Amino acid sequence: MRRLAPATALSLLPSLARAAELQDTLVPILVVGIVFGFSALVVGMVFYAVHRAQRLRHETIRLALEKGQPLPADLLDPPARRDPKLRDLRRGLLLLAFGIGVCLYLGLSPLAGVHREWPAGFVPGLMGLAYLATWAVGRSRTGQERTDGR
Repeated sequence: MRRLAPATALSLLPSLARAAELQDTLVPILVVGIVFGFSALVVGMVFYAVHRAQRLRHETIRLALEKGQPLPADLLDPPARRDPKLRDLRRGLLLLAFGIGVCLYLGLSPLAGVHREWPAGFVPGLMGLAYLATWAVGRSRTGQERTDGR
């Protein structure tokens, strides 16, 4: 193995320092770019899948009409995937559980330091409570309308 002379080794220090500065600059940019790039890729894949499903459905309807076949009602008007009445309940329970989980993680984690970060879980937790309140109010209103005969 060949050894460098001390003068040569000292002359390499400025270039190594520039390389370290470049690395310190590029790493955060690359990390942010990769995170947002993969997020955009996932969103794009979802949009493409929805577009492809609609295109195939329209193609099926067109072929059925060309051949004179009767169209099922589900093909023209697909049923809703989720009950809109339960949407607030589902969101509320998820956000409440997420808020509790964040509070527990930040309160019990040895990495948290002085354990003063745990109230951050109140934000999603209280949003979950608001969704649950909205669900309960909407449920009681629909119950009142039924008893009134409307």
